[in-house]
Amino acid sequence: MNRTPDFRPRRRTAAVLGAVALGVAVPLTAGLAGPAAAEPRIDNSPPATSRSQPYPYYANCHEVRLAGKAPLLVGQPGYSSRLDRDGNGIACG
Repeated sequence: MNRTPDFRPRRRTAAVLGAVALGVAVPLTAGLAGPAAAEPRIDNSPPATSRSQPYPYYANCHEVRLAGKAPLLVGQPGYSSRLDRDGNGIACG
């Protein structure tokens, strides 16, 4: 079975090697994607946070109760050990 070789890749390779030999900078993807291809964009913006609201801060238990969040448990937004007088993990209880 005789197959006709495809010379297009060899021509492109020869053109790139010839350009390199002449000292001409040629991108390796030249001619592969066409003129409309653009370089990939790198997104340097920080990732979006999962919290939509800022972490709440309560100065005292009165503010917690006014916000309707009492009692606060360890791990809940707004919990602070300074609001938990007896250290049992329940603030403003």
